[in-house]
Amino acid sequence: MTLGLALAINAAAPAQTAPVSIDPVVDRGATGDRLSDAFDALEAAGFTGVVGLSHEGETVFLRGAGEADPQTGRRYGPDTQVDTGSITKSFTGMLAAQLISDGTLSADLRLADVFDDVPSDKADITLHQMLTHAAGFPGAVGDDLADEDFDTFLANAFAAPLQFEPGTGYHYSNVGFSLAAAIMEHATGQSYEALLRDRLARVGIHNTGYQTAFDHERSVHLDDGRDVADTSWGGHPPNWNLIGNGGLVSTAPDMLAWRQAWSAGELISPQARDLGQTPFQDEGGGASHYGYGLVVEDDPALGRIYWHNGGNPHFNAHWRELADHGLILFVGTDQRRLNADRVVDVLTAAWFGQPYEVTAAPTASDAPIELPDTPAGQLVADFMAALSGDAAAHQAFIEARFTADMIAFAEMDRHLAMFAQLAADFGGQPVLGFEAGEQHVRFTVLAPSMGEAVAIQFDTTGSETRRIAGLQIG
Repeated sequence: MTLGLALAINAAAPAQTAPVSIDPVVDRGATGDRLSDAFDALEAAGFTGVVGLSHEGETVFLRGAGEADPQTGRRYGPDTQVDTGSITKSFTGMLAAQLISDGTLSADLRLADVFDDVPSDKADITLHQMLTHAAGFPGAVGDDLADEDFDTFLANAFAAPLQFEPGTGYHYSNVGFSLAAAIMEHATGQSYEALLRDRLARVGIHNTGYQTAFDHERSVHLDDGRDVADTSWGGHPPNWNLIGNGGLVSTAPDMLAWRQAWSAGELISPQARDLGQTPFQDEGGGASHYGYGLVVEDDPALGRIYWHNGGNPHFNAHWRELADHGLILFVGTDQRRLNADRVVDVLTAAWFGQPYEVTAAPTASDAPIELPDTPAGQLVADFMAALSGDAAAHQAFIEARFTADMIAFAEMDRHLAMFAQLAADFGGQPVLGFEAGEQHVRFTVLAPSMGEAVAIQFDTTGSETRRIAGLQIG
């Protein structure tokens, strides 16, 4: 099941399965040409952001496209600070693995061992369960942009109903990672950011962090001038709905150096690295597992893959290591159509000389189309009508038109948050194109907030009544 990366549901899409005839790259010259061609195609199709690739510890490709600050004309480049989103969890998992490995913390440490007045249903939740999304916490318990303190976050976390008995399932949760960050602060006497920045400084990484690393002049900005601190943190230091789980800023060179040093056992010990990269928790279906803040997959063609992504309605990013090939990729962008997941897939295909497709942005038309009187046409009509309604209309559409598996993918408040963003982007806008197959419906809608027409695709089931089993933007 795939959902738009930068919408409210932050579940990361699985890595794209490649053909089974992948050979190791030996000719970097030819590979560099293929990467340049692929990046040129992405830029021509409207990609804005920064990408970096390293091979066997050496940076081999680093380019930016478009304006990081539209008001000044400053372009994306190696120095641009981007919002890494939920990639923050990878930093938290890395730190936790080191503290567990050196005995500062125990993976079996319980919430009741650290905090007072923990409710009985949460008292025995362990650090390991929080780091692997097995604690049962909901996705979130507050607003990333709110100006609120740790006590408010902790009270909300303790009051939130659990999704399942701790240790019996998997549910992607920002809450568990923020609690893990708080536990690390309690154990070390350092703030989360200081602990992280001290560790990163050991290998010469200085542009990654929260407010002590943030630089307004280097940050990506929106068209209206707001930077990451304004857009992702609410214009104040990050609150505990973000700390440890999202919102870190970084640069492409920092991200490549970080993952290389982590993977090499130089940033943390080899024992801690191996602990954190253990495929502990099945994410569902057996294709991917969650370690400590990273996804672990074994691809039949590419071998072992470690990765994570993240995003919000404005920014998204993705790092990936193809461990058997010594290849590390990072992408940070400010758009959803050619988002970081998609760009990583294109660059990976280019690296190995495999085919890829980059589609130019749809162009708006003055003449909206009339949707056909078919089950697929009715699905799109109902969707667009729901976007023009209120939260009750959104929920009614979700309950009537999503498959049971799609509904179960996230709690209803996350679905509603996604719908609220879709409504802000597409509500009341004309449908400019339509195409349907037996298991999909693809249509184009004008999105004034993005300044372009954007394609939306539903993966569908059913014939007389179509239901949505997956949703993709772009």
